[in-house]
Amino acid sequence: MRPAMPLSQGLRLISSLPRSAISRNAARPLSHLAFRSLRPSPVPSQRPATRITIPSIGSVRTNSSSPSSSSETGDRPLTDRTNDPATDAEHEQANRQRREQEPAYQITFTCKPCNERSSHRMSKHGYHRGTVLIRCPTCRSRHVISDHLNIFLDQKSTLDDILAKQGDKLTRGYVEGDMEFWDDGSSTPRSQSETESEGSSGSSDGQGKLG
Repeated sequence: MRPAMPLSQGLRLISSLPRSAISRNAARPLSHLAFRSLRPSPVPSQRPATRITIPSIGSVRTNSSSPSSSSETGDRPLTDRTNDPATDAEHEQANRQRREQEPAYQITFTCKPCNERSSHRMSKHGYHRGTVLIRCPTCRSRHVISDHLNIFLDQKSTLDDILAKQGDKLTRGYVEGDMEFWDDGSSTPRSQSETESEGSSGSSDGQGKLG
C-alpha cells in the first residue's frame, strides 16, 4: 500500500507544475461542457411541430371530406317554397289583371329583317322608366324600344331618340272603335291582327298608340 502523501506536499506538487499545463488541462473539460450545453436538442424541436400541424390539417380534411355533410348540403333545397299549382294559377291571374289595368301603349311596327308587321303592348311605366324589348313573331329578332337602364344603349333612350338617330320619325295616334287616328290628320282602319292583339292584351279605346 502506497503511503498517503501529506497535504502540504500535495499543495507543493500542484504549485510546482507550470501554469500553462494547469490552465490547458483545466480549460479542456470546461470548453467541452460549454459546447454541449449550447447545442440544441433535436427532440424538443420536433414535438411542437407535431402538435401544431397534424391536428389542424386533420380537422380541416375531416370537415371538408365528410360524406354526411356534403350529402346534406347537396340535397337541401335553396328555398322552402313548394310548388302549388293552385297558388301559381292565382298569382298568374293577379299579374294578368294588373297588366290589363295599368296604363299601356300599343306599338305597331315593321321588322326590317323579315318585313313582318306586328302589334305589341307595353306598359307606359316600362317605356318611360325601364327597358323594353320586342320580339318579332316571325323571325324572332329582338328590337330595343326603350332603354333607361343603359343595358343596351349608352344613353337613356326611347323609341323617339332611337329613330331620330336613324333619320326617322315616330308617328303617334289613338284608337277609337275600329279606326286609328294619327297625329298627321290621317286615319286608317284597324286590321284584324291588331284587333286580336289588343283584345288579348287587354288594352282599351282611347289608349295611346305608337305606330
